Amino acid sequence: MPVTLVALGYQSILHLVWFMPWALLRAAMALLLRQVDVVYFSDGVTASLAAVLAPLRGKARFCCSLYGLEMTFGNSVAQALMRHGTLACDGIAVISDNSIDIAERDWGVPRQKMRLIYLGAEPRELAPERDDALRRAFEQEHGLRFGRDRVVLNLGRQVPRKGVAAFLAQGVPLLAGDIRVLVVGGGPDADRIRAARAELTHPEQVLLLGVLDDDTCSMLRRHCDLFLMPNVSTAGDVEGYGIAPLEAMYLGTPVVAFAVDALVEAVREGGWLVPAGDYQAFADAVHAFYQQTAAAREAAGSDARHYCRREYGWDTTASRYADLFQELCRP
Repeated sequence: MPVTLVALGYQSILHLVWFMPWALLRAAMALLLRQVDVVYFSDGVTASLAAVLAPLRGKARFCCSLYGLEMTFGNSVAQALMRHGTLACDGIAVISDNSIDIAERDWGVPRQKMRLIYLGAEPRELAPERDDALRRAFEQEHGLRFGRDRVVLNLGRQVPRKGVAAFLAQGVPLLAGDIRVLVVGGGPDADRIRAARAELTHPEQVLLLGVLDDDTCSMLRRHCDLFLMPNVSTAGDVEGYGIAPLEAMYLGTPVVAFAVDALVEAVREGGWLVPAGDYQAFADAVHAFYQQTAAAREAAGSDARHYCRREYGWDTTASRYADLFQELCRP
């Protein structure tokens, strides 16, 4: 399909001050000149423009994506604008069943307008020689050896809903003492995480590594034994998708996660879901993994990799979006 992309190439949301009017102008011109069949708004923020553009749409169709956080965002004015724009769209691609439920319940979005389309999860894979060099350097720096020592990983933005501070306080003491826990990332919950580690009887069991470069993160996803997602339900915040465990599974690392928000969907295969808040069951799942034979553990990693590549490849995602656009354009 011929596509014209109007994208914001900057990180700071302050750039929305100029980008939103620019995107509005570009879309309005395309609609007035009848140059477009579908206007796709990439999230709830840009979808807020749909209500303004609606009088110009003619035969064009509007489509947007919803991720979940739009519908739990604390600013009521921004949320109202996003909701109004989303409801002006003809089709809505939602990234999880959990987010579909929120959209229907909290925003009144008709379920028949929504389509479940998972995002792709394809982290960059390192060349073998680069991966090997990073692995050796990491092992030497931190005094461990992947494949010999028992090493589990948590990687992501450190916010309360990720549950890392609570897991260090309530989950790590239940783990066998020789299991090393690597925590990678930064964010507003970092101080609580450091404080929870300091309270442990054996704080050396947990390595707080901070924010690491992409290559090192890729190496850790591949070589750690398990990826942990000890999320907690948090008012006003939601795990709308679960990209972090999927990226780990893509590189062959199975997942243990609490059954919270959209993690229930992300870890349909490729790991083990544990009832939310049951830290003993969480630790038991980790121990059960290590009690398997080496061949069974390897098979679990292979199954996780195949599952992620089958369900969350970008080619699959793009095909589903193309199907949705064509569906919207049918008479």
